[in-house]
Parts: sequence; C-alpha cells; structure tokens
Amino acid sequence: MTVRILGVVSCLLGLAALSFYSARTGSAEVDTIPEIIAKGGLPNGQEVALTSDVKITDIGADRFVAQQGRARIGVLIPAQLKPTWEETKPGIQNGDYVSLRAIYRAPGYLEAREFHVHKGRRLKIWVSLVALLVVGLLIVKQVREGSNA
Repeated sequence: MTVRILGVVSCLLGLAALSFYSARTGSAEVDTIPEIIAKGGLPNGQEVALTSDVKITDIGADRFVAQQGRARIGVLIPAQLKPTWEETKPGIQNGDYVSLRAIYRAPGYLEAREFHVHKGRRLKIWVSLVALLVVGLLIVKQVREGSNA
C-alpha cells in the first residue's frame, strides 16, 4: 500500500513540476509587451508572438489595446482579418485574454496576423484547480481508509 501511495504522489509531483516548467519557460519565440517597450520597440516588420496573460482593453472598430502587466501597446486589425474581427468583436469585453501573432510597426504598434480570444480563461483555470483539489481529497480519503483497515 505504501508503494502505491508513493507512486501516486510521485506522479502528481512530476505532473506539477512539468506544468510549472512549461508555464515558466514557454516558447523561445514568444515576446512580452514589457520587453518590446523596454527595447524601445523592435525593427519594423519583425514578427512577435504574445501568448501569455495578454488582456484586451480599449476595443475600437479596427483596433484594440493589448495589455500585459502595466505595459500596453496598440494592435491594428488589418483588412484581411476584418471579417474575423467583426464576428469576434461583439463577444469581447475589456479584460478578456488574447493570444496574438503580429508584426511590429514603427512608431510603436502591432499589426495583427492571427489572434484568438480566450473567453472564460480564468474560470477554466479555477474549475481545473477545483477538480485537482477534489482528486487530492479523494486520494487522501482512500489512504486514510486503507490505513485504518
């Protein structure tokens, strides 16, 4: 029984470690808005990928402002993405999360190439954490019942 418990615990710890590593390292090509601003911008035409904790603020007809932490940058929606933007825009609210591939344009804005709005992202994370907690409690209950037998 002890070997079984140790196996389950070690698997859970391994999964948690992999999740933490993945969240901290991400992809090498991913940029952040604070990095872009700290560099004083990027070369005109350089592609950037913003995928982690980017919030939408100040939604306009053909643009929005992307915010990461306290750093903000404008994002222009080009003509080829207008149909997608028009379909997506009615459901977007300030504070929604977005993943974005864009081209940096001087003097300091991005031109979107691809974007995906993550509706309910925080809710999904909380639901996953609650499910993890329930599984953990079931494991503890099983261990206690097994040790009392």
